[in-house]
Amino acid sequence: MTSYGLLALLAGASLGSAVACVGSPPALERYRLTPSPQAAAPATPASSDRASPLVVEPYATSGIYADPQIVYRLGEVTYGTYPNREWALPLGSMLADATIESLRAAPGLDVQVSDNRISQSPRLVWRGVVQQFEEVDRGDQVSAAVRLDAALVRVPGDSVVWQGTAGLERPVPDPTMSAVVTTLSQLSTQVIRELVRQAGLTTGEVRTANSAAPR
Repeated sequence: MTSYGLLALLAGASLGSAVACVGSPPALERYRLTPSPQAAAPATPASSDRASPLVVEPYATSGIYADPQIVYRLGEVTYGTYPNREWALPLGSMLADATIESLRAAPGLDVQVSDNRISQSPRLVWRGVVQQFEEVDRGDQVSAAVRLDAALVRVPGDSVVWQGTAGLERPVPDPTMSAVVTTLSQLSTQVIRELVRQAGLTTGEVRTANSAAPR
């Protein structure tokens, strides 16, 4: 089987000749993440750390992850993007939505979407960073890889309450773009839930920066 990433690389190299022969580039395909649903936990009294809303900001994306095109990696060090396959919404916003869904399943949390109009109100902020989010092609094996960093920050003041990292990689059962996106969705949900667990938000106690899980 030829990897989709390799096909995209070859397609990009010959795009000019393809347009000349066919008359038009490949049709644009847009995809979005579909986080796995999670049952909400029973309501519990809020602790002092939870007296203020927990606000989730869009995840920071940089480099190749900041573009709408879906990223693929050949082996361990060669990266590229599909010319005609992209995210329907910004990746950072979709991951924030998935995080909100996971946090709302935790007990006693008042979770809100980031709103600049209340940026000076005392509260906890969840800030995530995308470290990996891609299809991985190793010969005939197609996988998906997700690695995210996250931190709980108290504002105003930007004091870090907790920070951690988590990542997963898994083979894609069917080497199609839809299957790759489905696997990325599943992995992102699991990675976010692991970060929520590391932060202590599933047990009702926000961990301090000194008790964060080692990287």
